[in-house]
Amino acid sequence: MIANRENQIRGVIFGHAIGDALGLGTEFMSKATIAHHYPQGLSHYKQIIQDTHRARFEKGDWTDDTDQMLCIFDSLLALKRFDTLDIARRIYQWGADGAPDIGQTVHSVLTAPGFLENPHKVSQSYWESTGKNMAANGGVMRTSIIGVWEYHDLEKVAFHAQEACKITHHDPRCILSCQIISLLIARLLQGESDIPALLNELKESYASKDPRVLDYFNKALDKNIAPLELGESLSMGYTLKAMSAGIWALQNATSFKEGLLAIIHEGGDADTNAAVAGPLLGARFGYSSIPSEWIDGLKEKDALEERVGVLRQDL
Repeated sequence: MIANRENQIRGVIFGHAIGDALGLGTEFMSKATIAHHYPQGLSHYKQIIQDTHRARFEKGDWTDDTDQMLCIFDSLLALKRFDTLDIARRIYQWGADGAPDIGQTVHSVLTAPGFLENPHKVSQSYWESTGKNMAANGGVMRTSIIGVWEYHDLEKVAFHAQEACKITHHDPRCILSCQIISLLIARLLQGESDIPALLNELKESYASKDPRVLDYFNKALDKNIAPLELGESLSMGYTLKAMSAGIWALQNATSFKEGLLAIIHEGGDADTNAAVAGPLLGARFGYSSIPSEWIDGLKEKDALEERVGVLRQDL
């Protein structure tokens, strides 16, 4: 990797984990609740309140968003190739080991008969059993590493994003959101610097695939974050909301810190929204732009460093 590319790739990986770990502080909160608990704003892990939900994690811990990303990452590093069944096995083992914050869709699919043999078939069956109306954000929250692996080949990136998503999330909206976020990361790693042009290009490319994706793309391209309604309680776990949070941050932020804090302070499924926005911001601004206290405060910082060291040999 050339120096700048390594800086970007580190930014993606650490941006994902940091967004997740800091976003935990406002996860499931409304903006009013955030203002109550963090009157000066949330800017460090040590501020995170220890209510019933957050007390399950040490300060600086990441959640299932990064755990599942690492299942994909570890499979890629071990096999040196993309393997759907190996990734599925690792996610299954993570869930079986007692993940305290596993999502409903992921849990239902992992525990269904036949998952390890044919995860795509099982996830499709689950999706169909829910009336083909379940489009949760559990796929897009783990997809960032797909944009790094073989980033030079966009067809492979799109295909791998689809295959990784369908392990647990079969809805087309889930698949498209994973592809869009993964492709954005890959394009940034390829050296794309004209963000508006890049976003408009992807918007046009995906416009015909699903009008619901187009609608959230358009909302995300507005300078005003309010139309995204990230803190709205009934739809906070929607895959297109998480996608739009990432696109909005990429389009509007002038720094990693500004972009991530803007997403986190909207509340809702903040750790997932920030786990999508963080890698995009990391790819745009680089690891060197991330506040050092956010890096040093990560509980498992060394585990990420070790993986990045292995990855450097493969790219």
